[in-house]
Amino acid sequence: MIATLMHAPLTCSLAVRFTAAEGGVDLDIECLSLRTKEFENGRSLLDVNPLGQVSALKLASGELLTETSACLMWVQSQSQNTAFKRAPNDPAYFQMLRWIGFCATELHKQIFRIVFYPEATDEVKDRIRGLAPQRFKILDQHLETHEFLLGEHFSAADAYLTWFFILADKAQLNTSDFKNLTLYKAKVLNRPIIKALIESDRAKDQALGQQILPTIKRAP
Repeated sequence: MIATLMHAPLTCSLAVRFTAAEGGVDLDIECLSLRTKEFENGRSLLDVNPLGQVSALKLASGELLTETSACLMWVQSQSQNTAFKRAPNDPAYFQMLRWIGFCATELHKQIFRIVFYPEATDEVKDRIRGLAPQRFKILDQHLETHEFLLGEHFSAADAYLTWFFILADKAQLNTSDFKNLTLYKAKVLNRPIIKALIESDRAKDQALGQQILPTIKRAP
């Protein structure tokens, strides 16, 4: 048996799919609509994760992992690709934890969670968007001397940041003022494996009628 990823198209669980694909790790995929919390077979995500959130990864042992960061770490640990996998004795291991944590707390939950929250006022959303440039600057400075977040090779940390870019325009977050980050964004989004998974997810999102992200009105 192999692990099963509970996956809502275009959500953060796509970062786990990126990691598995780039690392050569086989996963079973069970798709669901995050809007309805229902899998394609009719069962409820709430029966798997009472919080009704992805990422959720059921291991072959039956054990459940939740939280995207934990799922990313587990999947990359299963990779046989020595250029991709970072083991705990690798000097880059804790840098990987750093950047996964950065994506989780500074970008995903700090910004997306509020900007895509329907009850948040426009004033609050704009204030949260105002946090982005400082975070983009940190990434831009780092990428001035690094091809990818950990150096020469794409990693699980890059997978998380790549997912962020997919939804950044929807959130009205512009990276174009940051040269290194903009070049990096184009590079990762044009990786063949990444492009194929994004297109697959877009089609599945439409098929499920999920459309989990609200339409955000742009300022005139």
